[in-house]
Amino acid sequence: MLSAVSPRSTPLALKRPRWVLAAFSPLTWREFAFHAAHLPIAVAGLLWFSVAVAVGLPVGVTWVGLVVSAFLLAGCGWFASATRKLSRRLLGQAVDVPRKHDLKPGAVGYVTSRFSHAATWRALAFLPVSFALTVATFCISIGVLVAALGAITHSVWGQYLPEQIGNDGQPHRGAQFLGEFVDTVPLQVGFAVLGLALFLFVWPSVNHGLSSLQRVVIRSMLGASRAEARLTEVTRSRAAVVQNADDTLRRIERELHDGTQARLVGLAMTLGDARDRLQHGAEPGVIAPLVDQAHSSTREALVELRELARGMHPPVLDDGLESALISACSRVPFPVNLEVSLIFRPSTVIESIAYFSVLELLTNASKHARATQARVTVSERSGRIELEVRDNGRGGAFVSPGDGAGHQTGLAGLLERARSVDGTLDVNSPAGGPTLITISLPAAAAS
Repeated sequence: MLSAVSPRSTPLALKRPRWVLAAFSPLTWREFAFHAAHLPIAVAGLLWFSVAVAVGLPVGVTWVGLVVSAFLLAGCGWFASATRKLSRRLLGQAVDVPRKHDLKPGAVGYVTSRFSHAATWRALAFLPVSFALTVATFCISIGVLVAALGAITHSVWGQYLPEQIGNDGQPHRGAQFLGEFVDTVPLQVGFAVLGLALFLFVWPSVNHGLSSLQRVVIRSMLGASRAEARLTEVTRSRAAVVQNADDTLRRIERELHDGTQARLVGLAMTLGDARDRLQHGAEPGVIAPLVDQAHSSTREALVELRELARGMHPPVLDDGLESALISACSRVPFPVNLEVSLIFRPSTVIESIAYFSVLELLTNASKHARATQARVTVSERSGRIELEVRDNGRGGAFVSPGDGAGHQTGLAGLLERARSVDGTLDVNSPAGGPTLITISLPAAAAS
């Protein structure tokens, strides 16, 4: 199932290589570069942590000391920001930035806003954890890599090691492995093969495992919490819905001004001409064409008004969601099995979103999926409205991005509508079908 809900952190387009070529993959070396590049940041972070604890705690008993402690605490965010940027560039993990603290005026606001910000405390706790983890990952990764390369090149540098007397009483030059000096051709070849295997198969896996551990720690301690990510997503979706609503209102205003209003002005002029002719005793045969023209303009204006009203709150919802869905399903050119089991009536906003979502999905199933039957289920689970629309079409449905100008269409538009009220949309549509789209909405829209 493809979920259309954004995760807390977004992995970039970095595909892990096949295990045979992993040692030569750019991703493997970027992960190794992260261990090396993050080491000085981790060391500096530990020093800042030590200063923050050693200075911040003693001086925090005074008012001026609280300001200093708040500054030292806020400074942890610098290292968190640097780590997130490095994680994005080298580890391929874009971590959602936690929500910023509310800026309050004055010294009291400066102190309280920073001491009450949970993400800042997580950043402080991250500094010692990051130091221990980064030192360990760097030492382990570079240790395995150096051992592998050393074994491969031992035949070159081993002859320059100092001479030693072995257990057999003979002098030897070279490294010792399992109690034996590697100074003969067979042992050197075997040692090189062992080093090559270590480089090709062991080091990439160890390096990747350590990088995965770094990703988990960075994501959990420096990323936005689930509640923060949810709030950010809802805020972004509501902004998109507001923008779309503003664009719709501007379009209606423009079309009313340039179309319907101009047509009504022409209608008024035609009726005024007919009235003047009647007052001057004109023959009915002269006035009849004007009346026909006015009648035609009136019908065209009604058509334009109906087109403008499309997408607004339909009167059928006044009788409830079930009645509205029955009407929507009856207009589909194939049989639709509708099941509605609600123990309460949702708010008007939720009813409108549910109605238009089902209408859009059934239209898509008819026009694009070439479905011959569908099933719509509406139920209540744990205080939320669950909508399921299943069709036997050809499948392949997915949430496509917008056009870059803030306009959303199709499933993307439905997703934005759902997110605007803290809802979700899931798409399960394999090629060849069937398609199952699930929308979860709260019973009432949040104010």
